[in-house]
Amino acid sequence: MPEITTQRISRELFIAAVAGGLGPVEPWVTDRLAEILEEDELGTGECVFDVGDSPDYFYFLRHGRVEIVGGGAPPFTIDSPRAFGLLDGLAERPRTRKVTALAPTLLLRVRVDAWLELLEDSFDLARMALWRGIRNVAALEERSWASHPGLTPPATAIVTAGKALDAVDRLTVLMQVPYLRGGGAQPISDLASVCREVSYGPDEPVLIRGGRRDELFVIVEGRVSAQRGSPDVAWKGGPGQLVAGVATLGERGRDWEARAVTATRVLTFSVEDWFDVMEENFELVRATLEALATEMERLGGEP
Repeated sequence: MPEITTQRISRELFIAAVAGGLGPVEPWVTDRLAEILEEDELGTGECVFDVGDSPDYFYFLRHGRVEIVGGGAPPFTIDSPRAFGLLDGLAERPRTRKVTALAPTLLLRVRVDAWLELLEDSFDLARMALWRGIRNVAALEERSWASHPGLTPPATAIVTAGKALDAVDRLTVLMQVPYLRGGGAQPISDLASVCREVSYGPDEPVLIRGGRRDELFVIVEGRVSAQRGSPDVAWKGGPGQLVAGVATLGERGRDWEARAVTATRVLTFSVEDWFDVMEENFELVRATLEALATEMERLGGEP
């Protein structure tokens, strides 16, 4: 196979792995990837990276199998094609796990800083990477809730009950959400300015099964329960939390329904408003990717 064809396949596989394959990208993006992608062949037993190493790169496993050890979790293996090793770079922390090749292995690697520069230059690619993270976290959330029925996440009081929310209150509420707070106060203030405040009485629907799924709901006060079927999954939460996390987003999220358990207030904003703020504030893109990756790791997903 001609080398140029092999390179293009590698770039397209890489994009599919780290951006979810959610759509085509502009030709200049794949051309840039040709400049920053590096190949690395490892033999059985060779180390990809070890605990304490600098997280300069993240990796796409094109062929082979690797074992991942550490991070407070049982050892596990991943097979190609998979991406791994990005969270440490996003968090700017030393490696917390050791990765070893279990078979002859072909890796594609990219410097984390070069990848972030590419995302900053191409918000279309950043959007794909964000949706991939959302989709993966949603699946892991549902798996976790299905195995822990009745799980009630901790709730934190945010504002005085019944108090009308001013700009500072809205900022305070949104800064409780992990996917938002890491980007700084200014972009969250921008998002707060387009939020709607909505109140619900006990047993009033917040999400209707089969309805639109283009908004997120942050609980200000009260309690909300949510359910979906096939498989049966339940969620309960309170102030400072997203109603059913990110599991309600996208087509899969149409199977969810949610009701207020008590008198409840929420702040709601559209996904497009959220993405519009991220497009103008790249630090929020990075912070959101880090939060999604952290949640994936917490829920037992890929590191």
